[in-house]
Amino acid sequence: MANLTKNFNYLQPTNFKAVIDRQNYPNLEFFVQDFTHPGVIMNPVEMNYKKIASVPFIGDKLTYNELLINIILDEDMKSYTEMHNWMRRVLDQDMTTPIDRFKAKTEKPPAESDITLSILSSHNNPIKRIQYVNCIPIALTDIQFASTQGGEAFITFGASFRFTYFNLLTKNTTGQFVDSFNVTGTVGS
Repeated sequence: MANLTKNFNYLQPTNFKAVIDRQNYPNLEFFVQDFTHPGVIMNPVEMNYKKIASVPFIGDKLTYNELLINIILDEDMKSYTEMHNWMRRVLDQDMTTPIDRFKAKTEKPPAESDITLSILSSHNNPIKRIQYVNCIPIALTDIQFASTQGGEAFITFGASFRFTYFNLLTKNTTGQFVDSFNVTGTVGS
């Protein structure tokens, strides 16, 4: 049986931190402006029955929407360049066999990367994490330059990612983040 929460503080939309492979994409992480957690759909299995159009039954797979991130564009366009290079590198790696990559011994960043969203408390301490596993970039949005904008507005661009699945991680009593899912049907606190 699920227990009622003891924390009645509302989650603030600004209390988050995104981590995207710091070694290979430091500017993406630093300039993240907003982050849209994707929805999940469990596709029902439809079965026709007499004069009823169909009867839905519990589905057999989950479909995840795209992960969307808006990023502030820095003057040197480093954040955009990192995203663009990631996408181009993924295409180039597909044309190279693993044996050729091994022979060349080139240390390229991986085509996939986990992205972690840390949800922060009102005291800016991480309390939950969402780990998106095996993310690949699939789209960059347009960048709009406008001479009529005021000095307060910043240019942003969007990046879309597909991923295999995500884990909801909770902090245990030792301070480690662990997966909150268990097969018994109950959710960890």
